[in-house]
Amino acid sequence: MFGIMLGLVPMAFMDGFIAFLLWIFTTLMSPANYLYGFMQGFRYVFVFAGIAALLLMMGRVKDRGKFQWNASTVLLLFFVVHGMLSAAFALQPNPLLEIRVETFWKGMALALMAPFFLCSRWRIHMTLVVLALGLGFHAVVDGLKVIVSGGTHNVVGVTSSSLTDNNLYALGMAMLVPLLMYLYRYSAQKSAKLVAVFGVVVTIMTIIGTNSRGGFLALAVLGFWYWLISHRKLSSLVVVAVLAFGVAQMAPERWFDRIESIQTAGEDDSFMNRVAAWRVSASIANEHPVFGGGFNAVQNYWIWDEHKDRPSLFVVDMSKYSPKAAHSIYFQVLGDLGYVGLFLFLGLLTSAFYARFRVKRIYAKTQRGLWALDLSNAGCLSLVAFMAAGGGVSLAYFELVYFLIVMLSLLPTVMQAELDKEVDLP
Repeated sequence: MFGIMLGLVPMAFMDGFIAFLLWIFTTLMSPANYLYGFMQGFRYVFVFAGIAALLLMMGRVKDRGKFQWNASTVLLLFFVVHGMLSAAFALQPNPLLEIRVETFWKGMALALMAPFFLCSRWRIHMTLVVLALGLGFHAVVDGLKVIVSGGTHNVVGVTSSSLTDNNLYALGMAMLVPLLMYLYRYSAQKSAKLVAVFGVVVTIMTIIGTNSRGGFLALAVLGFWYWLISHRKLSSLVVVAVLAFGVAQMAPERWFDRIESIQTAGEDDSFMNRVAAWRVSASIANEHPVFGGGFNAVQNYWIWDEHKDRPSLFVVDMSKYSPKAAHSIYFQVLGDLGYVGLFLFLGLLTSAFYARFRVKRIYAKTQRGLWALDLSNAGCLSLVAFMAAGGGVSLAYFELVYFLIVMLSLLPTVMQAELDKEVDLP
């Protein structure tokens, strides 16, 4: 890895866009998870993010884009400012606050820098390829282990990334599937198409290997929405049916046992502990409606004890449960950032679907730029998986979510620029 970095760092200095691609790749791949020794502590993301920002300021980015003022970027700026204010007014002591703020900033910085680099269809496609390689690397490693072990391999997550446990990991992998399907359709080379199909298969096997009920829910919602928004209903139905049949044939017995436990969630202590965490998160927001309790507030013992018996949304015997992560992107934001933060968070997610509507309207008028419509569908599918399965996991600040939201907001501008030049690349 040290030898590879000796080649990648000079390559990054060649052009800011290359540094930006490496920034995305190292963020999603998280190389430290696979390394040991002195290279394990190396700040890969920081290095490439710094090079990209430096070259951008020095004007060393070919065909540099402009910051786009649209619903998504404006809401994102408000969300970032509100997050920092919430951290400043956070309930103290909170030992993990500083770490959470750093994680929050890393994801937001990547999304806010995207408009300066994603100014053409080619760049967007190249970025999706690198994104798929970075996040898909984990899927290849774990998916193949699940296959060769006959389903006995237990997928636990990537400890050095945002996807630290099996449920978070399953959701991240589910978000990757629609992007791989887009790359399958719009990659020119047959070898690239085969890699994309292989990626879909091993990613689904990885999700099965996590034994995550949220992962199953994400896959089910993905299949339904993919068919619902597809303009090729019959072929999309065939794809969904084939994948569902493959899952039913290859999934181990323990996976089916885990999925069946959804029916008895109310009797599951793990699930009820989550409900208790939701109750405390809502109680924190009721007490601090503007800024919430600060990042990770619900996991602090003294904050939990102070708020657990106050009036809230759910009736739960709190004596049975101890401090736990919010285990819901909605309650996580609610407890961390208050009702104002939750409003901004929901507004950001909604803005992505508004961007899809704008793309669809341009395509309806011109009957050109189908790639942009399909990409907006794929991006929104990823966000639908995030919103559906996110109800049971604490992944509200996942970098990929905000990057996708900003990328989708740029599509109408890039699409219109391509149409104005009368260029519609195959």
